[in-house]
Formats: sequence, C-alpha cells, structure tokens
Amino acid sequence: MDKDTASFIIYIIHKIARRNSLTPSQVYRLLNKTECISKYLVPCYDVLHTMSTDAVADDALLWIKNHREQI
Repeated sequence: MDKDTASFIIYIIHKIARRNSLTPSQVYRLLNKTECISKYLVPCYDVLHTMSTDAVADDALLWIKNHREQI
C-alpha cells in the first residue's frame, strides 16, 4: 500500500468514526475484521478516491453490515 492509499483509508476511518460516534480504532477493527480494507478500499482506491467521502463512508458501512455475520 502506498502513502496516498494509506492516507485515504485513514481519512475514511476518521470520517466514519465522527459520523457514528465511534473511535477511529473501533472503526479500524470493524473494517479490518470484515476485510473491507484489504478487499475493497485498497483494491478500489483508484475509483474510490474520486468519489465523495460521504459516499465512500456509506459504502464502507454497507460493506461492514453485509460482512458482519462472517466475524
């Protein structure tokens, strides 16, 4: 993962945390457990970084919701 991708993911983590009254570490754990970072955010970075942060945050939350049963 390059610096730009890492910065983007950190930004999205903080965005989700602020919107949902969670800590960034709680959001990171959810994203990591559901493999959202490794299977969605990193591979799709080229497209996602052109979208609004709200849209990416919504997509990540939807990913968590859809994959939470697998935890």
